[in-house]
Amino acid sequence: MAKRVNNMENSNIKIVNFNGNLKGVVTTKTYKYCMRCGKSLPEGSIEAFCDFECKSSYYTENAREIDSVWREIRGID
Repeated sequence: MAKRVNNMENSNIKIVNFNGNLKGVVTTKTYKYCMRCGKSLPEGSIEAFCDFECKSSYYTENAREIDSVWREIRGID
């Protein structure tokens, strides 16, 4: 079995065996700015959006764009 040790300095998660041997390192992506509005996020944030409203409107816009492309490819519009 493996346990996780969170390395706060560089946002890596080290996976270590119970006997202390290092099995591997998994890096986590951190964000500095909101993907929708560009607002500065707290340091080490793993969420790409500042709040639920930004996240919802971002994915709504993506869905509309994908639908528009699909309709154009099919020749509907």
